[in-house]
Amino acid sequence: MCCTIKFLLVNLPDFFLWNFCLVQVETPRAVFGVPLVSLRKRGQMRQGLPLVLTHIVEFVEKHGLSKSGLFRVGGSVKRWKELRKDFDEGGFPEFDSWDILTSASLLKVFFGELPGGLIPEPHRTQLLKEELNQAVRTVLNSLPEEHFNVLCYLMFFLSRVAAESHLNLMTSKNLSIVFGPNIFQ
Repeated sequence: MCCTIKFLLVNLPDFFLWNFCLVQVETPRAVFGVPLVSLRKRGQMRQGLPLVLTHIVEFVEKHGLSKSGLFRVGGSVKRWKELRKDFDEGGFPEFDSWDILTSASLLKVFFGELPGGLIPEPHRTQLLKEELNQAVRTVLNSLPEEHFNVLCYLMFFLSRVAAESHLNLMTSKNLSIVFGPNIFQ
């Protein structure tokens, strides 16, 4: 089973009602919702990048850079859940040509569920405290290696998406709106 979801009941003092907490349990092959360092330790990264990430990006780059609605229009939820399950069970599913929007959605899910975000604390806080140019340099130099590698790869990919904005309508501003919350959480 990929990532199992368990509900924990926490019995609070009588003046509180029962509180339900949702906890995601990491399984040995899961790739979604797993820290990058765990993926590296489990051999699920090559050249400093998660295999799931490169698999999705290569597909989108090859078949979807000109697709209008890329990253803005969600693909089939049922299909991305199937694809995610395949990845979390250790597989590398074959994408179909109609999976472009679905795989783009799955890429956003990967970053959205990355524990702590791609730019984790205290790096986010540091960005807000310092002068912007100096802060960016300082934060980039202090990011964990796995996060730095993935951030560079993502920025390079997104620059190629933006270069096709005349077709896909994803300008750098649109990409920042879509990916900003997933990078910084």
